[in-house]
Amino acid sequence: MLVVPGGVAAQSLESLGFRPFFAEPSGSMKVELRPVVRPDDALLDGQPAFGSGRIAEVWLIAPTTRYDHAALGDAVEAGGLLLRLRDGSERRLVLPEDHVFEDLHPRLADLDRDGEDEIIVVRASLDGGAVLTLYGLVDDELRLLAEGPRHLQRHRWLNPIGAADFDGDGTVEVAYVETPHIGGILRIVSLQDGQLVEEASLAGFSNHVIGTRELGLSAILDFDEDGLPEIFLPSARRRSLRVLRYSDGEIRLLGRGLYDAQIIGDFRLEDLDGNGMDEVIFQLDDGLEVRLYR
Repeated sequence: MLVVPGGVAAQSLESLGFRPFFAEPSGSMKVELRPVVRPDDALLDGQPAFGSGRIAEVWLIAPTTRYDHAALGDAVEAGGLLLRLRDGSERRLVLPEDHVFEDLHPRLADLDRDGEDEIIVVRASLDGGAVLTLYGLVDDELRLLAEGPRHLQRHRWLNPIGAADFDGDGTVEVAYVETPHIGGILRIVSLQDGQLVEEASLAGFSNHVIGTRELGLSAILDFDEDGLPEIFLPSARRRSLRVLRYSDGEIRLLGRGLYDAQIIGDFRLEDLDGNGMDEVIFQLDDGLEVRLYR
């Protein structure tokens, strides 16, 4: 029996109102196409982040092989960031030679609630591990704004889940899994006094298959429509999907789904049945696709 904090047994996904359906992969998904000009020195298969405010695009640039971890499938990492503003101007930031961005795409979120997005990206040191970092514009220049907790040694990595106000306190938190390949720890951090400060953590999760390029083995969705989003995240062995809620400084396990095969590939949120509510969709390594209808 799985027990959540407080000694209450976790419910099945069906008890939470989901209708799991197993099928062959549909092979179709909604893709938003935007006209973009890829930078000449962009990370080969890196993807940009698109903003709706002053920041229009953010790219990982300056490919380098100076970090020999290859957790994401090859030895090439990014050595810098390129930011394109809505007015068409660009800002660049190049890391020192002892650091790389061990990531495939940046993320945008307004963590300080000033109306401008900040850039969330994973940075790694050649003689240390990965750390969650926050970049943004200061005096019209692209600069480091904050760093997360430094728990990791060299060749240890973390994978962001996303940013949201999970507990409804008006502050946007960032969720990520630290060491997703070796007993991953879910951590929730927020921007406080110029640092990304941990608010809560819980062990036993993974959101990445080592050596692959898919970073999206998780989802953020307000499934019960109470205004507070939940986190959908595989267990450490990826044979179970966990539904988690962060509130009152604690991560609580609401429910789980168990599977005979491992969860792989990026999660999707899509309204497949047209009822106005997104389904959570992911694949298993036995070839089946799981669709969690509501």
